[in-house]
Amino acid sequence: MSVAEEIKAKIDIVDLIAAEVTLKRSGSTYKAPCPFHAEKTPSFIVNPDRQTWHCFGACSEGGDVFSWEMKRHNVDFREALQRLAPRAGVQLRPRTDEQARQDEQRQRLLRANDAALHYWRSRLQDPSGGREAQEYLRERGISAESTQRFNLGLAGSEPDALIHHLSARGVYLEDAVAAGLVVSTDNGPRDRFRDRLIFPIRNARGETVGFGGRTLIDEPAKYINTPESDLFRKRDLLYGLDLARPAIREAGSVIIVEGYTDVISAHALGSPNTVASMGTALTETQISLLKPLATDVRLALDPDTAGQAAARRGIDTARAAIGTEQRVSTDFRRVGALQNQLTNDIRVIPLPDGRDPDDLIRSEPELWRTLVDTAPTFLDWLLDHVRSQHDLDTPRGRADFLDELMPVIRSIGHAVLREEYLRRAAAWARVDPESLLSRHAPTGLRSGATRTDAPQLPRRRSDRQQTFLVQLALSHESSRKVLQLGDIELIENAEDRAILIARINTTDDSWSDGLTDSADRIAQLERDGKQLPPYSDAEAAEAMLDAVGRIQRKRSKESLRLQNLEIGEQERELGVDELARAAAQLENAEACDPDLVEAASSVVDARDAARSLHRISSSTTA
Repeated sequence: MSVAEEIKAKIDIVDLIAAEVTLKRSGSTYKAPCPFHAEKTPSFIVNPDRQTWHCFGACSEGGDVFSWEMKRHNVDFREALQRLAPRAGVQLRPRTDEQARQDEQRQRLLRANDAALHYWRSRLQDPSGGREAQEYLRERGISAESTQRFNLGLAGSEPDALIHHLSARGVYLEDAVAAGLVVSTDNGPRDRFRDRLIFPIRNARGETVGFGGRTLIDEPAKYINTPESDLFRKRDLLYGLDLARPAIREAGSVIIVEGYTDVISAHALGSPNTVASMGTALTETQISLLKPLATDVRLALDPDTAGQAAARRGIDTARAAIGTEQRVSTDFRRVGALQNQLTNDIRVIPLPDGRDPDDLIRSEPELWRTLVDTAPTFLDWLLDHVRSQHDLDTPRGRADFLDELMPVIRSIGHAVLREEYLRRAAAWARVDPESLLSRHAPTGLRSGATRTDAPQLPRRRSDRQQTFLVQLALSHESSRKVLQLGDIELIENAEDRAILIARINTTDDSWSDGLTDSADRIAQLERDGKQLPPYSDAEAAEAMLDAVGRIQRKRSKESLRLQNLEIGEQERELGVDELARAAAQLENAEACDPDLVEAASSVVDARDAARSLHRISSSTTA
């Protein structure tokens, strides 16, 4: 019997859940209002015979003692195991020396952060030293109560004041450097945060893992953060989640905003279910933090110029396109992936006239509440938003419109919704709906077919390559290590992509615990993966790189084919002779009709791309 099985055998699930939820006996089971969403009629059932729990309401989730502990306390399987072992009287295996060393170092860094926070909080509360910061807080409408609730602090102008404080508290200099509190310079160690209002950043368990600092003087970098480390990964955190979690769970809804003051204002004015992404596009880890708590997500991010550029280029995060920590945008495909994991729609809160949530909440709270309550679904907002960015009266505009929308529409998990938005896109792009459905349908699906009501068509070669990539990743750790973040988006099948992400992000055998709905698919992939050649580590890594290259080349050829179709449409509308003359004028930089310039530019670009692709294909097949 494994340790996990022994723990399950020794803990009664009714006793475990009854310690936190009032259960009422109903025949052979127990019931209660679901603790994970608001409801009037109890739909949460605990079965003592099967030792399981299940919500038959909005959550539609369930499991055993481990899944309860993980969802209730927002922890992973390993931590759930550690939390339940003492209750079961089970001794876990001792950790290795390396694991113990890492745990001890983590605790030292947390103690360093706590000591720094204590110092900075006292500086802000000092009537003389914190006057400038307190004035800033008053201007932003941040009350003394909010300052206390969010543990705000103040870093003074002295270059080494924090260093001396930490030394007096027994914090080693190397730990202060590792925690990102101190930097090494040619003039010796110096405080990283100086002349800044301090925002402590805590993880979901309430541990202070890093800090954000807002300048109080004229500096180019308005905000700086603790540098990335094993302790502080900004893409794995949501600011304010430790405080917002009860409100999110009670409402079943979360509002995601941009920055620290947006969250503080929202909490103060009646929206305590608000968190901030702190300058990152939504990540898989942030999604996993929200999934156990909320079935409804409302985004009050800035989805304008930088977000459009991000979506057009198909990148995985929008931060690179922004170039600043405080202006955040929405990665459309990642939001689509989040929507597939939640019960209800993601909604987008439109911010009028480019105003940020902090300003809107403080100056017009009623308008803010109205915008939150009436926010359109993400897909409705996206279609209208993308349509407004392109001239659908031109072939290029319609092509760009479809290029921007199709990756998101392909990722929609619900077949009826996917077909509806495909048909809307086809109508606006003035193309035949059936042709668009056939050309852009997700792997294994075509117009009028679903996974359950039609036989599967044979996979195309590119689809087989994608399946091979996932099978190889599940079978060989060395193959996973060579994958880049962008390579994951090569997998068109949303379920396979979620499986691949889970396997990459988790190093132990618990990687599939959160994918119960995909258990059959995982079993199939692992079963078929056993038929792969007996690769060595080096051979598996090489095979992975080869598979990625093949899929990328296939996509490049498909992209060129679609571009040639567009050129054909332009030739029909404008005439080959006119296009040729315009292209010649373009190359000679002579003045010509703007519409012809646009069409001719695409001809020239496409011909150049064709030549380049031909050279690449020739070199790879030689």
